[in-house]
Amino acid sequence: MRLETDTADLVLLALVAMFLLAALAYIAIGKLRTRRERRHIHAISITLTEYFRKSGVAVSVACVVVPGTGRFIALIESEPMKRFRLSHIIEMTLREQVHKTCGLELANVYWRFPIKEATREASTAGAAGSSNPSVAEDENKAANLTDDYINEGLVNYRDLPKFEVTELPWETFQQAATTQPGKDEKTE
Repeated sequence: MRLETDTADLVLLALVAMFLLAALAYIAIGKLRTRRERRHIHAISITLTEYFRKSGVAVSVACVVVPGTGRFIALIESEPMKRFRLSHIIEMTLREQVHKTCGLELANVYWRFPIKEATREASTAGAAGSSNPSVAEDENKAANLTDDYINEGLVNYRDLPKFEVTELPWETFQQAATTQPGKDEKTE
């Protein structure tokens, strides 16, 4: 009976040791994978930053790994610029550059073009606290001129008429709801 207990104990001890070795191997592989992904993310970030720096644009780059695919997502933040209007073309060259430089694949590139809200808030706060209206007006102009690309895009929208909301009787609503658009009503 003593022999059977020793054998069972040895088998259980061997199973526990194998389980511990497997757990340690799993943890070590996970750490190596995480370290390799960090290295790849750093390499992609540097490649993208250098790509834009060579063209004279300061960008902020972050990367994320798509789980289970080994592909990466690049998150690029830059001030709004006219040259980024066709960002899908830039994305193709970015993918080629990352593949050529790092040997890695970009799955997606996401862009963020933040509008300079802090500058506008500071200028409106300065304008509200200023006693001289011409100084406040100059500060507002300076804040508006800081982002020419946004101003160029908003030129058409500044002169649009303002919406006005009024109350109408229920009968007018019912009449508008029952008439079919596209068909002209015949007047007699």
